[in-house]
Amino acid sequence: MFIPYRVDVPFNHRPIVNWIVVAGVILVFCLQLPDLRAYSSQSMVITADPNSENGFTIKAPEIGGITGRWLLKGWGIKGLFGHIWLHGGVLHLVGNLIFLWLFGNAVCSKIGNVLYLPIYILCGLVAAFSHLFFSDVPILGASGAINGMVGMYLVFFPENSISCLFLFFRPYWFTVRSFWMILLWFGFDIWGALRGGGGVAYLAHIGGFATGFALAVILLKTKLIVMEKDEKSIFQLIGLEKEDALAPAEQRGDMAYWQLQWGEKDVPQQMVEEMPADSRTGQTEQQVVPARKDPLAEVKPPAQRFIRFRCRCGQKIKIASKYAGLTGRCPKCSARLRIPSNAGDYGV
Repeated sequence: MFIPYRVDVPFNHRPIVNWIVVAGVILVFCLQLPDLRAYSSQSMVITADPNSENGFTIKAPEIGGITGRWLLKGWGIKGLFGHIWLHGGVLHLVGNLIFLWLFGNAVCSKIGNVLYLPIYILCGLVAAFSHLFFSDVPILGASGAINGMVGMYLVFFPENSISCLFLFFRPYWFTVRSFWMILLWFGFDIWGALRGGGGVAYLAHIGGFATGFALAVILLKTKLIVMEKDEKSIFQLIGLEKEDALAPAEQRGDMAYWQLQWGEKDVPQQMVEEMPADSRTGQTEQQVVPARKDPLAEVKPPAQRFIRFRCRCGQKIKIASKYAGLTGRCPKCSARLRIPSNAGDYGV
């Protein structure tokens, strides 16, 4: 069994909405406890049935309370939206919360708090549809929505590392690139679906994962979300997109940058000179530019500022100053670090 416990992704924003989702899942589970205790205390009901093959039928006990009302057991609105917040036991809850905390925080930090909750719920809805199209067995759990966050993580952070615990007689600790670990998990879901499920809604997992993956692709292609200069999306990893094809995220609010992207010719020269050097390439190949000396060619890009500091283990760390105040991991001991803002010097 593979248990992830850390992802190496620096946060651009605090994932407040995902923290609220985690708190909501825990709160709903606390409300479920009376239902789960009552359900576990009941027994199967065996009744005589001369029309059945064995001469009797076995009926499972029904679960009541909030769990019974929000269970996904058809196309009702309560079940479609409510099952995302339910869990069948402590182990089910803890397993889902580990994935939601690790991958949900990273995705929420990347796409922002405004987009996160609608996308999370949409992934859960499509996961429910994927299950209902092929099965009428009632299900509950946030796995479909959480797999949507894992699919988005794969698009945004395929090369970032995932630290895992592998339990096989004794624990093994290892770190691997996200690309390989997530594809392994997805392969398990496909294999489980082909075997028939075995009590797990694998089709819901697959539907949620595919939805998250597709939404992340749409966000990148529409440039609602852009990759930082030191980040590499899955398209850049497999060579479908150049690494410098997207502008850094901080340039999205730069009006001069977007005027150049849209081909406007009346951009004030002062605005252009104040822009970062990387954002001055907005002219498209189809535009006809008069043959004259480009004043932008004489502008040298500003020097890159770095922050240099040491971890408690003694490891020297050098990182771009734009990450000042964020959290990261030491490459040597993997300790969580807060990047200082007053330990910088200049260099290229």
